[in-house]
Amino acid sequence: MPEATEVDPNPVPAAEPQAGQDGTAPERAVPDGWRESVRAGLVTWVAGLLMYAAATYFAWLPVQDLPAKAGDAPTGFEGALDAWNRWDVAWYLPIADTGYAPDPLRAAFFPLYPMLVRAVQTVTTLSTFHAAMLVSVLACLAALILVHRLATELLDAEHGRRAAFYLLAFPTGLYLVAAYNESLFVALAVGALYCMRCGRWWWAGLLCGLAGATRLTGVLLGLAFVYEYLRQRDWSVRRVRWDALAALLVPLGVVLYALHLQRTLGSATAFLDVQSHWFRSGYQPPWTTWREVIRLISEGTTYQPDTVRNTVNLVTSVGSLALLGLAVAGPWRLGRGAHYLIAFALPAMLLPVVNPVHNYYPLASVWRYFLECLPAFLVLARMGADRTFDRIYPVVAVGVQGVMVVTFVQNNFVG
Repeated sequence: MPEATEVDPNPVPAAEPQAGQDGTAPERAVPDGWRESVRAGLVTWVAGLLMYAAATYFAWLPVQDLPAKAGDAPTGFEGALDAWNRWDVAWYLPIADTGYAPDPLRAAFFPLYPMLVRAVQTVTTLSTFHAAMLVSVLACLAALILVHRLATELLDAEHGRRAAFYLLAFPTGLYLVAAYNESLFVALAVGALYCMRCGRWWWAGLLCGLAGATRLTGVLLGLAFVYEYLRQRDWSVRRVRWDALAALLVPLGVVLYALHLQRTLGSATAFLDVQSHWFRSGYQPPWTTWREVIRLISEGTTYQPDTVRNTVNLVTSVGSLALLGLAVAGPWRLGRGAHYLIAFALPAMLLPVVNPVHNYYPLASVWRYFLECLPAFLVLARMGADRTFDRIYPVVAVGVQGVMVVTFVQNNFVG
């Protein structure tokens, strides 16, 4: 990674593009640099894959001479790859193979990712799991390229490289290559946000709809759509054009999924109804959830796994809000041109807090959901202009992620 000292640690945010008098899209802030984005994303992606391969190779050393929950160490590459077939993967693969009807609980997992897995499995000789891994790994590459491109246009190329690297280095970055829908959702969400910035509203609406078909939080991209559309038109209703109708595409993925569930399971809201199986029911103020997590932490033992999980999720939940605040004000602010990113990220990070898991992990998986909080990674990239921070963050993040990879392939709960 280039030396952080090449960048001013407190650069003035780039001037915001202004909408034309006829309400058209703003002029691009920087020339196209997709080749550089592909290169930066590819280098980060390859480095990540090497790290995951190494962590998997060493994952059985801590359980030498002990009965490992995941069984004996794999004897070849395929066995090592199969060690990633854990937890929610067991839901996506059956959906890809047989759909939703055999088990109504599958409705909690949205269809676009398993549909792509089924498509890849159909046109190749891969198993369903290996097809799922291929979809996730390629979606991860797309996400890294898009993060670099958007961060570069909002800030500059150096910040773009850091944002992409910091995203994959984050302790739960392993989910961007695991057979989960995380990397697909991040790629679609960032792609939609990029199209919004460029004023390509129909493409933005389409990508929002596809994100909604991947995860329910995709509909929250509609808030960013409306905010950025009106901002580019100086908040004047009279400058609204027919392309504003592209916003109708945002909920389309969820609507089509609901119609499919109505036809197959007899309930259009099955994806909401089954949440109680995962102990999600009802809503409460965020401070109530945080207070409950603090109580669980105080009653636990410092190094007990449950205490560690609750601690990291609480820190991530509160820390994400702090970073979003710093995106608006302070030395690392992103400028008004990036505020539409917060319009999506803030409710996305608050949703699991107001609708918690009612068991011993109220904020379960919040530090996985943090991967979707793009403006937080842009703020971290701004902080990374300081050489000390740019040394500390990657070392700590990658170190923790290595432990999480070992935890995951040993079939223990990470989130």
